[in-house]
Amino acid sequence: MHTPTPTSARLRILAILLFAFAASCVSHRHAIGLGSTGTGEQSARQYYLFWGLMTVNEISAQRMADGLTSYEIETRYGFWDMLIQPLILPLTMTTRTITVRT
Repeated sequence: MHTPTPTSARLRILAILLFAFAASCVSHRHAIGLGSTGTGEQSARQYYLFWGLMTVNEISAQRMADGLTSYEIETRYGFWDMLIQPLILPLTMTTRTITVRT
C-alpha cells in the first residue's frame, strides 16, 4: 500500500482550501436603465443577523446612484467578506458588499 508523502498531503490540503475559498466568492450584477456609464462607483457593506434572517443596516442603491436612472448594482460575497466572517460569525452575523456603478 502506498502512503502519501508529507509534500503530497500538503498539496492536497492546499488544493482543497483553494477550491473552498474560490467557490465561496459569489457575485450578482444587474443593470438599471442602460447600465453603468463608467463615471463613478460607491461601495457599502450590508450586515445581517441570524445568518441572513434580519437586516442590520439598510443600503439604498438608489441613494448611492444619486438620483440617476441608469446604473449597475453588484452584490457580492468576496474576499474581504470572507476575512471578517470569522470575527462576526460568533455574533450570528454575515456580510456582503454592495457596489453601485454610475
